[in-house]
Amino acid sequence: MPEHNRKEYGFTLIELMIVVAIIGILAAIAIPNFLSYQLKSKTIEAKTNLAGIKTAELTFAADRSCYLSVQNSGWPGIIPANGAQVPWPSAAAQPSPGSLCVNPVTGGPASAVGTFGDVGFSPSGHVRYNYHLAASQTRTPAPGPVTNGCPGWPAPITSGAATGPTTGFLAQAVSDLDGDGRRGGFMVSEVSHVVDCAPNVY
Repeated sequence: MPEHNRKEYGFTLIELMIVVAIIGILAAIAIPNFLSYQLKSKTIEAKTNLAGIKTAELTFAADRSCYLSVQNSGWPGIIPANGAQVPWPSAAAQPSPGSLCVNPVTGGPASAVGTFGDVGFSPSGHVRYNYHLAASQTRTPAPGPVTNGCPGWPAPITSGAATGPTTGFLAQAVSDLDGDGRRGGFMVSEVSHVVDCAPNVY
């Protein structure tokens, strides 16, 4: 076959550039959505653990007639960033608790401060959130349906020594999953379900 009769098949440079542009546009739309869904999936840990903390605290109160606070720094004691997983402190690493309740016979006040182990809660494996638990002598205000806010947010609650018998508790999970310097988190109390304290902030 003569050389000049051979037909050439292929894509022109313009066609290839159009395909590359389309792929770039699709990637620009898909990647941020994927990252957002990935961050959102990591928040399930906080919601699950806070529900577990609420159950443990209510059970503790039914048995001891008071709620329990946990130390000021929370557990595991640091606020993880960039989705880092932090090991939960072992029981041996947690400081010795004080008195866990007021004496039900004498009614004398006592610090109701301990550890998450004392309240009967321990997550499975590592965590991406720092957990706070504070008890008070008044009922914890439920977050309003309009603002969906959390008391004291964005600063985490502190767990001061509460004197028993206490009548309310507030637990928070705080993290910086995306490493942007803004804290996201959730809360739960004895009068509320798990609430997102900073919607769309991870």
